[in-house]
Amino acid sequence: MQMSLSIPVEVSFTLPVTLQGSTLHDLQRDMRREVRQGLLAALRAAIQQVEKALLSAPVECPRCRRAMRSRGRTGRRLVTVFGSLDLQRARYSCATCRTVRRPLDEWIGIVGTEYTTAVREQALYLTADLPYERAADVLRHVGGIGISGRQIQRLLEEESAHIEEALGAPREQGPGLRRRFRRSGKDGATAGAERVQQLRQLKTSGRWDEYWARRFRQERQAAETTPRRARPAR
Repeated sequence: MQMSLSIPVEVSFTLPVTLQGSTLHDLQRDMRREVRQGLLAALRAAIQQVEKALLSAPVECPRCRRAMRSRGRTGRRLVTVFGSLDLQRARYSCATCRTVRRPLDEWIGIVGTEYTTAVREQALYLTADLPYERAADVLRHVGGIGISGRQIQRLLEEESAHIEEALGAPREQGPGLRRRFRRSGKDGATAGAERVQQLRQLKTSGRWDEYWARRFRQERQAAETTPRRARPAR
């Protein structure tokens, strides 16, 4: 059943300004910081409204087709384009087959990672042209997104199979990539450079936005169709 929801979003804050000491640079920096915090708070409130709407109807077991029982809430960290969120999601289980559902997780549509699709897309967009640590530094400085170069490398490793499937056969490594990975050893120079080369190819193919829209739909479907079984009670 399709459900529509109107969520009012308000972001407001007050900035102290000393005319004799503050500069336009200070004002821009402070305003950007407060805007990020305000958007993060607004996103948290919006997610809470979404979960409230999801739980307005009985949560049904996808296997038994019976109403599931509430089992409290469990925590989850989510890294968004506005910063990190610690969420407490409602948890439901089926008394018959012990299937577990978290409706908010199914709506969020992210399985096996704490990074949203938008964060991963931005990180890998930079990684196509920058070393991992440099890409992480740009994300922290410009976007306010806390992520390390090693984490970005793992994101690319996890995404590489999907990128290769979308592109087909990989291209030959360019001289720039050989220099970039020359200290990684044989495995790093082959596998790592090949992944980045495929990422570059995707970025220049004109299919970047289409690819990430499809990946989000795939993850959303996986989150909705993969119920989990609860652990046996002790």
